[in-house]
Amino acid sequence: MANVTVTILQNGWCDDYGIPLVAGSSYPLDYDRAKSLWQAGLASVADPLVFEDDNTFSDGGIVRFFKFPGFRKCLLASLVASSTASRSNGLVTVAATGHAITTGSTYQGYRFFYPGSTSLAAGWYDSIVSIADANTLTFSAPGSDFASESVNGAAAYTSLTAICSAIIPAGTLKNNSTIGGVFFRSGDTTAVVKGVRGILNGQQFGYATVTTSPIGINRVSAFVMPDPGTNQARVVGASVSDYGVTSSNFNNQAVNLNVDQEYQLRGIVNTAPGFLAIISAHGEIT
Repeated sequence: MANVTVTILQNGWCDDYGIPLVAGSSYPLDYDRAKSLWQAGLASVADPLVFEDDNTFSDGGIVRFFKFPGFRKCLLASLVASSTASRSNGLVTVAATGHAITTGSTYQGYRFFYPGSTSLAAGWYDSIVSIADANTLTFSAPGSDFASESVNGAAAYTSLTAICSAIIPAGTLKNNSTIGGVFFRSGDTTAVVKGVRGILNGQQFGYATVTTSPIGINRVSAFVMPDPGTNQARVVGASVSDYGVTSSNFNNQAVNLNVDQEYQLRGIVNTAPGFLAIISAHGEIT
C-alpha cells in the first residue's frame, strides 16, 4: 500500500531503517507501520479514514458527531379540540381541557410549539413559563394582547413538525456511510403514539415511536449505498429504525453526495391528548 504521512506524538520510536522518529515532526511511513502507530496513540494523521480497509475488521471506527444549531429542550403537544389562547403582557395562556402535559416545573423553560391562532403565528416559542394544571399552559411570546382565540382552527394539533435540523456539507457522506439522529426523549404515559422521524432531504429514513413508556434514548438512521443501475449513490432505510426494530418497508432515494444535505428530526403526536418532549439531540455519521 502507499505510504501514509503521520505526525509523531511521542519520542522513542524508529522507522524501518532504525532512524528515530522525533515528536512533532511528520514522516511518510509504510501503511502498516503508520496504522500501528496511529492505533497506539503514538501518531496522528490528517484524515483517519485513510486507514479504512474493507478487507479487515475495524474495532476503532470513527464516529463523526454533529450538533443541531440552535437546539433547545422542546415540547410538542397535540392539545385538544376547541383549545383557546389569550395573551396578556407578553404571556400566552392556552386553555385546553385535559391537555395531558405533566403539570408543575418539569417542563418549565422548554421551547413550546404553538399551533397558531388569528393573532399569533404557528411556530416554536421560548419558552414555557408554567403548567399550572391539567387545563392550562403559559408560555412567553411578546406582542399585543388578545382575548380568547381558537387554536389551530379548533382542531387538535397532530401534524409532523420540524424539531431541529443541520446542513451536512457536500462530500461528508460517502458510500457505506450511515447518518442518524440520537435523542433523549420524554412524553405523556398514555397510549397516544409519540413519534420522531429522521428526515434527509425531505425523505423519511427511520421512525422511533413510543406510547406508555415515553422516556428513553432513541436513534433513527439511514445508510448510503452505491446504486449499480445508475452509477449514483442511494440512501436507504427502514420506516422504523429504532435500535433493533425493523420494518417491511424499504425506503430509498437517489442522493447527490457532492452537494449539501439537510438532515432533520421531526416529531408528531398522532392523537389527542398527548405530548412529546425532546431533551437533547445530536447527529452521528459513521
